[in-house]
Amino acid sequence: MRQILLAFAALLAVLLAAACDSGETSSPAGSPDVANGSATAAVTGSGDTATATVPSADSPTLAPDGYPKLGAYTGIAHVLGDPSFQPLPGATAHFGTLNNAMYRVEIPDEWNGDLVVWAHGFKGFGKELDVDSPPAALRELIIPRGYAWAASSYSENGYAPGVGADDTLAVRNFFIEEFGEPEAIYLVGASMGGNVVALSLEHFPGAYDGALAICGAVGGQTQIDYLVSWAHLAAFFAGTELPLEDGPLAVTLTLTGEVSDALGEPDAPTVAGEQFASTIRMLTGGPRPFFQEGFVEQYLLNFGYILSDPGLETATARAATNAETEYAIEPGLGITADAINEGVHRQTADPGFRNAADYPDKVPTAGNLSAPLLTLHGTGDLFVPISQEIEYRASVEAAGKTDLLVQRAIRAPGHCDFSAEEITQAFTDLTAWVMEGVRPGGDDLTGDLSAIGRAFTNPLRPGDPDLE
Repeated sequence: MRQILLAFAALLAVLLAAACDSGETSSPAGSPDVANGSATAAVTGSGDTATATVPSADSPTLAPDGYPKLGAYTGIAHVLGDPSFQPLPGATAHFGTLNNAMYRVEIPDEWNGDLVVWAHGFKGFGKELDVDSPPAALRELIIPRGYAWAASSYSENGYAPGVGADDTLAVRNFFIEEFGEPEAIYLVGASMGGNVVALSLEHFPGAYDGALAICGAVGGQTQIDYLVSWAHLAAFFAGTELPLEDGPLAVTLTLTGEVSDALGEPDAPTVAGEQFASTIRMLTGGPRPFFQEGFVEQYLLNFGYILSDPGLETATARAATNAETEYAIEPGLGITADAINEGVHRQTADPGFRNAADYPDKVPTAGNLSAPLLTLHGTGDLFVPISQEIEYRASVEAAGKTDLLVQRAIRAPGHCDFSAEEITQAFTDLTAWVMEGVRPGGDDLTGDLSAIGRAFTNPLRPGDPDLE
């Protein structure tokens, strides 16, 4: 109990610190500060630094492309971090600021003419922006093969996939203007970056030739709906409701008091805790390898979303709902699905925000793919559960685009837990699909998942049932 209380207190402190920070937008000392243009520098793989070039702030950096803006911008001031990084041997690093974000570009000396654009995941609610390089497994694969890559920070933090899609498109366009038109452009995203991928393929046809989403929230706003369900289900099985109108402290005290006492700990649950775990298991795809490990790992963290905005003040929170969610539970646990569905608190979305016309990133994605998409998803991921893939498949089928989607399950615990071999195989298969028309193999995620993932998991993880 004390461990849970301390964990929630620490989480609340982080969230409140992010919310209370009133710092103004600035750039780190020694870096260019450009509001609407770009500031660039380059470093070669040998460590030599090229001369920085700083276009005028009021000269347009991006050519008009006719694509819609997808982001719901809050206008909150952010602080720019340091975009600089060291290139791999045989490559040159370019970095700087672009509009209200930062970018990184790495180009191998023997560039093959193709570009990989990287879309990062959720960065929390803090005010400092930072830009990521692609995961080491991907970067160390593509640079030796001759692929250039580009990545942008997002100009705002929070769960903002539309902002991410806009800024990722901007760095794509910037690369074309600065370095030339690639022969093929691949988009790769992880976690919330998978939402960026799905939005981009839906709203920016022709911008990308193929995409890879790893541990991706490809269903869009349904990811937030899931976290809403997590919190309200926990309260239901504890016999209470969360006092959302009273703020994060009151919600925290309820979670660490009534809810914690009623449910026990994730690896030592009470009867109510077992009921909660079973309902989450059925909500996220049913029995499957590594559910329990992922559930334990994510148990506390998944309450973080409801704590971040209990008053439903942001567009993301106001668009979230579990009003139509149908819950299920495994038999023999002392409660029926009907009782759960009748008793759980139902949070309704504000239709002014769950509105595709005005907030295209605050609704479930439509599955209207414009290019081949390969996805990887862990069976034990309980932050972005594999049910995202199941729901997304249904959307893609409804849009008539199943020929453009291949999905793979990886038998692994945790969020974004992929091996270098799995990422290498996925990217290699994606490029063969785009360049040669060779559709890769995948998994059928629409049925029983208890034995899923054997074809593409490499290697099997410790604790895998197949190793017993």
